[in-house]
Amino acid sequence: MLNKLFAVLVVLLCGSAWAGGNDVMVDKARIGESVPGQTSATLELNISTVKPATLLSVSSPAAKEVEIHSMVLHQGKMMVRVVDRLAMPGHRTITFGSHQLFLMMAGLKQQLNVGDKVPVTLVVEYDDKRKQTIEVSADVKKMSLSYKHYGPNEVHDHR
Repeated sequence: MLNKLFAVLVVLLCGSAWAGGNDVMVDKARIGESVPGQTSATLELNISTVKPATLLSVSSPAAKEVEIHSMVLHQGKMMVRVVDRLAMPGHRTITFGSHQLFLMMAGLKQQLNVGDKVPVTLVVEYDDKRKQTIEVSADVKKMSLSYKHYGPNEVHDHR
C-alpha cells in the first residue's frame, strides 16, 4: 500500500514539475533541409498545453517570417489560409506539420543543412493576459525526396 501511495505522489510531483510555471511545452521541433535557392520551409513541432492559451506568434532569425497556416475545405477544395493567432485548449497537444496545421518559414535567409540547429521563438498568451516566450531549437533533418511522377496511367521514376 505504501508503494502505491509513493508511486502516486511521484506521478503528481512530476506532473507539477512538467507544468511548473510554464503551462505550455514545445517539443519535436524539426525542419527539412533546403536546397540552394529555396525560399521557404515547413517547421514541424508539437505544442502541449496544460492551461488554455493562444499562440500569438512564431519567429526565427533564419527566416523573414514564420506564418501559422491552416488548411480548410472550402467549396470542395482544400485551401491554405494564414492565421494571425491560434487558440489552444488546455490539456491537448497540437501537432504542426500534420493534419490541417503547419508553420511556414517564409523568406529563408540561409540554406538549411542537415545537422543545423535553428532557433525558434514562440509567444503564447494565457486567459489572464500573461504572456510567455518559449525558445526552442529546431533540428534540420534530411529531406525525403520522391523522384516519382504520377501520370494518368503510369508512374515515372526520374532517377
